[in-house]
Amino acid sequence: MRHETRPPTAPPKRARRGLLVGGLVLVVAGVAVVAWVLAVAAGLVDGDAPAMDDTPRTLNLEGAPSTTTGGARPGAVAYRLEPAGGTAATVRLEVAADPSARARGLMGRTEVAKGTGMVFLYPADVTEAFWMKNTLVPLSIAFVAADGRVVSVAEMTPCKADPCPSYAPAGPYRYAVELAAGSFGAAGVGPGARVVPADPAALPEPA
Repeated sequence: MRHETRPPTAPPKRARRGLLVGGLVLVVAGVAVVAWVLAVAAGLVDGDAPAMDDTPRTLNLEGAPSTTTGGARPGAVAYRLEPAGGTAATVRLEVAADPSARARGLMGRTEVAKGTGMVFLYPADVTEAFWMKNTLVPLSIAFVAADGRVVSVAEMTPCKADPCPSYAPAGPYRYAVELAAGSFGAAGVGPGARVVPADPAALPEPA
């Protein structure tokens, strides 16, 4: 009996198409891996960096990132301006709680944005006067007793050369608050009103 030798059966078209697609996928994946490795080696990509940045942002009252010249800086605390018989308002204040920070204050700032400023904390009642040498913008200051009651308010103007005028309180005070010029008057805050921290526990111990 004679055996017939037949040519091998050709694979179906579908099988050939699958092999072709699989090969293309492997080639593309290999190119992507090589490109990523080269980018890491070149320092263009951080191999350990997460896909998304979840770092929280510090925002000022207007919802825009804080600036170095205008808005309150990171670490600012909230204080409430409580006029007698009026509507309370909240401001964000940088904290000066030691002698060097109190001496520096807001010197050199080109702007103090509305609703921001600085609080000067003292460990005991004082009667120190303030002055405006090397301070570039006009400011309003409230001298405040330990119970939050405003002792007196003054409007202070920049001073470029000695002798610079000093602004003294009407009596002993425990802390002082500086805002942009006219802010206390606009809020209806004067002697007898209150300026108090929203969260006293957030304040550092003054030195």
